[in-house]
Amino acid sequence: MSAGPLLFVGQAALDHVFHVERFSAAGGKTVASQQHSRIGGMATRAALAAHSLRRVRDGIEIRLLSAVGDDLAGQQLQQALHLQGIEVACTTGARTPVSAVLVDAQGERQITNFRGDALRLAPLPDLPSLFRGVLADPRWPAAAALALHRARERGVPAVLDADVAEAAVLHRLAPLADWCVFSKGGLGVWAGERELPADTALQRVAAAAPGAELLVTLGADGALWRRPDGQVRALPAHRVAVRDTTGAGDVMHGALLLALGEGMTAEPAVRFAMAAAALACRGSQPTRGELETLLETSA
Repeated sequence: MSAGPLLFVGQAALDHVFHVERFSAAGGKTVASQQHSRIGGMATRAALAAHSLRRVRDGIEIRLLSAVGDDLAGQQLQQALHLQGIEVACTTGARTPVSAVLVDAQGERQITNFRGDALRLAPLPDLPSLFRGVLADPRWPAAAALALHRARERGVPAVLDADVAEAAVLHRLAPLADWCVFSKGGLGVWAGERELPADTALQRVAAAAPGAELLVTLGADGALWRRPDGQVRALPAHRVAVRDTTGAGDVMHGALLLALGEGMTAEPAVRFAMAAAALACRGSQPTRGELETLLETSA
């Protein structure tokens, strides 16, 4: 097992979450039954998940490489992350990403994101000489490319959170990773055809990223996993009481990198990550004990 921290590279955002009975297609006003603010951003939520799920005795450090602005949202994020044991840099004069998240009674969500300019204005991060693995999202392309490339050089896990982004960014980053985990929307962007069957789209990715483990998450339908040898497997989702699916994919990514960083092989690492994502749909961060119990009862 490699020494050093697990690195999470990408966006930090402040999410304002509103719980509503149903989404409105007609516009107008909607009354929320609950509202709260929380830490968001793909790489950041993945880092928080890994931090929560790690075994303290293993001594694995979680390090976030991101940046926020020096505005009010950035100050709130820095304080909230500090309380979780994670630090984030500040870009002077920049604006922090902020999202409005609507969650309906079934736990589905609609997200409107303002990406700010903190990452665009931030200098590239200094990477440690030793690290166990990297997860990068596409919101900071230059830093993601640097970290994924360094991970490949060092022979440690390199995971790409391939969510919806500019097609050119996904095409640039996917060949640098040995694990590409797509959202359904991200896979459609990469393939250039949103309605293309997932197995066909993954085959196209495989041609550009030979040797990579390829996954696409499908919500309640689980995930599709294409192995480097061309084998394709449908992975069912664990059944849990769904309250809020926001960030479940981020939890999966963080759990996957943690499992790989702990030395798990591909099969148990994916099972670990899928279980973590399911538990996250309850609307709270899963613990290691809860995750291991779910894996034991579903074996």
